[in-house]
Amino acid sequence: MTNQQQPTPRDSRLADQPAMRPVEPLPKVGPRPTFDELTAQADKRDYQPLARHLDDAVRTALGLPAAPQEVTVDRELAARIRDYYFHRPDQIAQLPDAIRDLINL
Repeated sequence: MTNQQQPTPRDSRLADQPAMRPVEPLPKVGPRPTFDELTAQADKRDYQPLARHLDDAVRTALGLPAAPQEVTVDRELAARIRDYYFHRPDQIAQLPDAIRDLINL
């Protein structure tokens, strides 16, 4: 066993020093949003950019129409797309960063 001495509080370099204070006033922080407000913000997310990156294999697996036909991506379809890609990490890695971020939200 080593013979280490425990420092006493008076041995501290900050002993008897005044507490540090902010130089500028603290930023004004408003009230925090409620859970319902946060949920409402999530409902306003635009998932439509996902439609441009759905190839024929994804469309077929999800039961969507073939490529030239337009697909409207709502919250429910975005969740199905997310589930599809989560099981295929090699395919999600090929998508642009913005689309991967949208899938991961």
